Amino acid sequence: TSYSGSGSWPRGNYCIMRYGSYCPSGFSSGSIYWDDEDSYNMNGKGGYVPSGTYGSNTRINYCCRSDGSAYSYISLPTTDPFYLMRYTSSICQRVSGMSVREEIITTDDEDTSNNNSVSGSHPKVTGTRNHSLYYCYYS
Repeated sequence: TSYSGSGSWPRGNYCIMRYGSYCPSGFSSGSIYWDDEDSYNMNGKGGYVPSGTYGSNTRINYCCRSDGSAYSYISLPTTDPFYLMRYTSSICQRVSGMSVREEIITTDDEDTSNNNSVSGSHPKVTGTRNHSLYYCYYS
């Protein structure tokens, strides 16, 4: 995967999905592991996907930072809608010129001997047997 652009990400309290082998400067790396359903597993992937492992189970890698307050506005491009993910704050990171809506996605994971796990710096996730992730949609 390639990307373009210049500059650095602003300080704040948020996570992004990792593309490639490393996080941008100022971020720490982590992951979330989904022990997906064993029976009738219909996992698939397509298009551009974040760094991770995609098979009968799923691991997605993230980059997170907490060097600023989510209550302080940060500057990011506002031309198109985008997502950030909640990290350690109780709210979505504020972004200048954008409205934000929190979206919670809950996945139906393996019911028996579930091995869901998290590692390192990762977005806010709740639930043990079924993960719930907190996305922040900016428009």
